[in-house]
Amino acid sequence: MWVGLVVLCLSLPAGAQPASPAVVVNGRTPSLDPPPVFRAGVLLAPLEGLVEPYGASSRWDPLTRTAQVVGPRGTRLVFRAGDRVALVDGEPRVLPVAPELAGGKLLVPAEFLFRALGAWVKWEPTEGTLHVVSQVLRLVLDRAPGGLRLQVEATGPVEVRTAVLSQPDRLVVDLVNAASRIETREVSLGEFGVRRVRVAQFQVKPYVTRVVLDLDAPLDVEVVSGPPEVVLRLLPRAPSAAATGPPASPPAFSPPAASPDPAATSPDPQTVPPVSSPAPPAGPDVPRILGLSLERQVGRVRVVVQADRPLEFQVKELPDPDRLVLDIPGVFVPVKQELAVGGPVEVVRAAQFQTDPDVARVVVQWQARTRYEVQLEDGGSRLVVVVDELPAPPPRTGHVVAIDPGHGGKDPGAIGATGLVEKDVVLDIGLRLRDVLRGQGVRTVMTREADVFVDLADRVPIALRAGATVFVSVHANATTRGVIRGLETYYLKPNSVQLATWIQEELGRLGIPDRGIRTANFKVLRDSPIPAVLVEVGYLTNLEDEALLRTAAFRQRVAEAIARGVVRFIRHVPALQP
Repeated sequence: MWVGLVVLCLSLPAGAQPASPAVVVNGRTPSLDPPPVFRAGVLLAPLEGLVEPYGASSRWDPLTRTAQVVGPRGTRLVFRAGDRVALVDGEPRVLPVAPELAGGKLLVPAEFLFRALGAWVKWEPTEGTLHVVSQVLRLVLDRAPGGLRLQVEATGPVEVRTAVLSQPDRLVVDLVNAASRIETREVSLGEFGVRRVRVAQFQVKPYVTRVVLDLDAPLDVEVVSGPPEVVLRLLPRAPSAAATGPPASPPAFSPPAASPDPAATSPDPQTVPPVSSPAPPAGPDVPRILGLSLERQVGRVRVVVQADRPLEFQVKELPDPDRLVLDIPGVFVPVKQELAVGGPVEVVRAAQFQTDPDVARVVVQWQARTRYEVQLEDGGSRLVVVVDELPAPPPRTGHVVAIDPGHGGKDPGAIGATGLVEKDVVLDIGLRLRDVLRGQGVRTVMTREADVFVDLADRVPIALRAGATVFVSVHANATTRGVIRGLETYYLKPNSVQLATWIQEELGRLGIPDRGIRTANFKVLRDSPIPAVLVEVGYLTNLEDEALLRTAAFRQRVAEAIARGVVRFIRHVPALQP
């Protein structure tokens, strides 16, 4: 573990500090007095006037020497002059340097501030400028009276510009001062007169996220509400283009979150997969789906669709995203259901696909396509999809995963509440992680395979000399507050955000508190030119976490979860040598 609270901010080397640094927030350069300054490589800027372009507010209390910031999504931060600990939604966070007073105004670490508010933050050393923009988290396309409703969920204000183009018909929605976090690539819809939706980071400086709807017929658009949740209404241009009845499959769009570096993102379209909306109520005699459940067995998972009478079904496989679809005619689904699975299956959904006639749809969305079998049980009232949990080897070649069990030898790391030693726990998990990855055809390298001391400065070089393209450091956490528990994944550089996101998503399915992904200036993350994360597998100072980490079964589950996240990453991201 890394002793103490972590620093959630990047520091700048002395040579990268310009004489007159600037901050640009959502395309605006706030007038700051006094001007921003560097302290120990960290950019401090006066809070007054700094956060308003991001849709936040601040309040300074000279009596207590504290400042409160409320972000556009309700995030609350508290800074105190001279105190290196800030509060983010009531949770303490160590600052890289303490806020200071200058001319009666409080100067705070600008990068920490905006990252805590959910912004995309990028330092441009050639300009001497810190760029801050909102992030687009999610798109939802849904049915609305007379047309469609497009909802854009962002972390802060975005400016909306629209254009309707012809030959071919397209609706273009540009979200200005927005960095895209939407990961999944384009998807074909064929509903509502929309053939497909594409999303991409169209440009940077100014940052523009572009949403393109390819249409069968022209649509008109109007902005209904503003940030941080933007809603647009899409209406048919002519009455003849309007739908005469309810659409067969009202799609909603909800992508997984990711944080690619917008400057490194190509303008290739990205979109999100369709999910059906709730259906109108059916009569009491209509056959119904009673429930959707999972049954885990050794080496496989069973997706069970329980009905109140025998079922018939049709199976098809669809791309973009890769998914297995089961259409069940003559059946009603009272409540849409969604289950996160993990492993080769990302999620399973059951919803009403259409009415008149009734068709229920069950979607098994793959993370890694594997063998499956569809069968009926209990006289046909249970539809079961049996999925092999051992996915095929990753399709991308060239990846080598470095596994770095923390501490070792003379460095024990954290000591648990009842004496469990961190160096032993993380070595065991690291070796299990190696075996799971090798079993899936992934090449690995260990920074240590026994209880030996490896200097912190040597860990990344060991990985790079072995040709590593991914670096995963395994640690266990500790704190003076024994009530804190859970799993978290740290990253530092933009090339590591997706890796951290997918690993933490898999860890979050283990059933103990999910503390999310975080940034920290750890040496192994700072030194690594390849995607690198540091995984904290629980708090040894918490009795519940320590008891779990004492068991081989839980350590195996942790190793398998990390492996699933790594495999997701190397399936989608090419291996790039540093």
